[in-house]
Amino acid sequence: DNILYARCVKLIGDKQNIVEDEDTMLKGLNKILGDDSLSKQVVETAKTSMGYDTSEYDMRLIHKFAERVVGLAEFRAGLGTYLKVKMNAVAPNLMALVGDIVGARLINHAG
Repeated sequence: DNILYARCVKLIGDKQNIVEDEDTMLKGLNKILGDDSLSKQVVETAKTSMGYDTSEYDMRLIHKFAERVVGLAEFRAGLGTYLKVKMNAVAPNLMALVGDIVGARLINHAG
């Protein structure tokens, strides 16, 4: 999932961070991923990775991008909740028939 990946990038940052503070990263990854074995796999892969070391400037850009991705995903989830509540109040029968998103588009198209 892209959102989980962005959250992991936000947590880990540079791969050196995961090597230096393995226990804290493992706990944070468990919280994000919800799977202990997957978290351990991420830590072990980071230890053996031979990937290119990124500059401080690039890491800031990557971190900002990951923050923006997570923020937009949370905003989208909030909009989805808002749409469900509004559609349930405005057109519950239409929502039951075609769903909240399609119902909102039909209402928008009808004017």
